[in-house]
Amino acid sequence: MSQDLIIIGAGITGLTAAYEAQRRGLRPLVLEASARAGGLIQTDHVDGFTIEAGPDSVLAQKRHALELIRELGLGDEVLDVRPPGGAFVLRGRHLYKLPSPSLLGVPLTWQALAQYDLLPWSARLRMALEPLVPARRSQEDESIGSFFRRRFGAATVDLIAQPLLGGIHAGDIEHLSMRALFPRLLDAERTDGHVLKMQGARAGDPQKQDANDRRGEAGFRSLRHGMGTLVRALEARLLPDAVRYASAAQRLEPAARGWRVRSDDATFEAPAVIVAAPAFVAARLFATIDAEAARLCEEVPYVSTVSVALAWPRTAIAHPLSGTGFVVARRASDVRITACTWVSSKWEHRAPDHVALLRAFIGGAHDPEVVDLEEDELARIARTDLERVLGINAPPVLTRVYRWRRAGAQHNVGQRARMEALDRRLAQHPGLFVAGSGFRSVGIPDCIADARAVVARCTIPAC
Repeated sequence: MSQDLIIIGAGITGLTAAYEAQRRGLRPLVLEASARAGGLIQTDHVDGFTIEAGPDSVLAQKRHALELIRELGLGDEVLDVRPPGGAFVLRGRHLYKLPSPSLLGVPLTWQALAQYDLLPWSARLRMALEPLVPARRSQEDESIGSFFRRRFGAATVDLIAQPLLGGIHAGDIEHLSMRALFPRLLDAERTDGHVLKMQGARAGDPQKQDANDRRGEAGFRSLRHGMGTLVRALEARLLPDAVRYASAAQRLEPAARGWRVRSDDATFEAPAVIVAAPAFVAARLFATIDAEAARLCEEVPYVSTVSVALAWPRTAIAHPLSGTGFVVARRASDVRITACTWVSSKWEHRAPDHVALLRAFIGGAHDPEVVDLEEDELARIARTDLERVLGINAPPVLTRVYRWRRAGAQHNVGQRARMEALDRRLAQHPGLFVAGSGFRSVGIPDCIADARAVVARCTIPAC
């Protein structure tokens, strides 16, 4: 088989790269180790339920995902978050609503700050003083925990940064990188010397901002039949046999045409290769080519997580479920789950009438061993915690457990510098590229943008 480009991995990055390559007149071949495409994107349809095993949406502010969705003819499938929207933080046994307007849990108006019941008054007063805190002069990377402690006070670390920002990435905020994950807040400090006042000045009319928050949860969008629709649409656009399933790349080596990839069942050559698999897979493949590149990839840490989908008759749940769900302030609560999405409240077309579909999350950097528990025990943990928090008085009518082993790349302090060093190493190997969540990308839109950008660099015969 003759191909212009070999792509290792058929997650959203690899599929987008293949689609973009075809669009540019190239013939790609995708090698996927598992029996399906999509990577972390997996949608199951069971007894009238639409269940996301992985991500349930894309961030609209990052335009690349919605652009691709519309390009594939799926524009009519796009869903906004159902009103009223809004998320909560579990502290102790009480759910506290995040203020509106806010950005990443940081209130954008003085009124929102005054009503921020999650924080004690002393913490709110400390946060109000943020504009007076001197800006950090150093340009070195900084952890999320350090940034929040320095700018907003120690109380915000455990009650805002850890549950909300750490929870998004299932990571440790004392290691996660502000520069890699939340550069907007760093840019605000660098340009204006503070964060709160700058963001408040841009917030505009609070009533208008409240409406924006309610319409789409500040910009999250999904697809009517689940995010798996995007995966299937990309697969359908590829040439027959463009994706080889159950064909893991085992060895990568230079060849006369550029690069040779040996898989489980065959050998392929092409002028260019894009590794769109996890960083630890890239480390293994680079080991015989460039030891330093392999080391840089191996340094990217990963965490394991579990998601548990459960459904109950709506009448069995005492809580009104008015919003999108909650995250857990780990040090101020006694539950093991880290978050819960109220799926049927957040999105339309997810559950039968009069049934509530919820999704609980367990594991991450602070609970790595949980992924090894038996499936029944994982379901019990999620069910017990939700019963206590939401006042549920009946057994669930549906339970599905999804394990994600070593699936969440952690963009810790130094990730940007690490990737810059990796790019310098790969520049010495023409035609060899990396893309995806283990490297520069955070979320589906970034993966899509990264894939298209790498393919644009990978032109024939330039590679």
